[in-house]
This record gives sequence, structure tokens and C-alpha cells, in this order.
Amino acid sequence: MKNISYILLLSCSGWLLACSPDSEADVEQADTTLLDTAGALVAEEADTTLHPVEEVTLKAVGNSLEEMKYDLDTLEVSAGTLVKLTFINEGSEQSMIHNVVITQPDKYKLVALAGAKIGAPGNYVPESDIVIAASPLALPGQTVEVEFNAPTTTGYYSYVCTYPGHWERMNGVLLVK
Repeated sequence: MKNISYILLLSCSGWLLACSPDSEADVEQADTTLLDTAGALVAEEADTTLHPVEEVTLKAVGNSLEEMKYDLDTLEVSAGTLVKLTFINEGSEQSMIHNVVITQPDKYKLVALAGAKIGAPGNYVPESDIVIAASPLALPGQTVEVEFNAPTTTGYYSYVCTYPGHWERMNGVLLVK
């Protein structure tokens, strides 16, 4: 039994020596690489932390196709800021599933119709350059958030619910100042 323990110990020692750095220079090189990587990560995090953030809240209200709407028809944000949009679905009926999709100016209908073709697997949001940002679908009573960079060009952009049949009543203007 002692012989097996010694053989095991010697095997492990040999393995550890084979895996160790060849010299102190290798250890210093490895430490430098880790410091460089850590420094790069810290710089990236600092960049987003210092980015100005505008918080905006939008609600979906109503429990029927006739009642449903956004509580605000206009949202305002500053050009180029990071926007944190909190979307609250105040509906309680099962069919009141909503989202918020920010689009290029006056493209909300085009995006909504394309979203209907995409269907549920794509959250009713087409992959397109005219889509600036999109929230996840919010079930009745659910709150979701989406963060996006506001356009750097001032103007009147659009937002819309792309769940099928909702776009005509649920759309508004994102004023970028």
C-alpha cells in the first residue's frame, strides 16, 4: 500500500512540474497579460458607466382592442444618450400582450406589418436597419426594460406595438432633442 502512495505522489509531482512555467520570465509575462486584459475590461466598464442615462417610463393600458393604447403619445429624450425604457403592461386580459419598438421616422407601420410576418419566434420584431430598439414582449401585468442609444440626429422618430393587430392604436412619437 505504501508503494502505491509513493508512486501516486511521484506521478503528481512530475505532472505539476511539467505544467509549471519554465522561468520567472514566463510568470511575469503571464501576470502582465492578465493585467492588460483586466485594464481593458475596466476601461470598457468605465465608458458605459459615465454615459448619461435618461430613464423613460411607458405604460400599455386597456383590456380590449378598442381600449388598448400607450399612456403617452410622445416620449422625449436627448440625442445620443443612453435611454433606459421601462415598459409596464397594465392590461389584465390574456390577449393584451404588448411590446415597444422604436423605429426610424414614420416607419412604424412598415415595421409592424413585417413583425406580424416574423411571428412569435421573433417576438414580432423584424431584423432591420429601421428598427432602433425593441423591448421584449410584456404579458399582462408584466414590466420589461430595454436600454438603447438614442439617435444622434434630432427629429421625430416612432414607436409602436408590433403584436398583430395592435399597431393601429398603439403608436407614438419619440422626440429626440
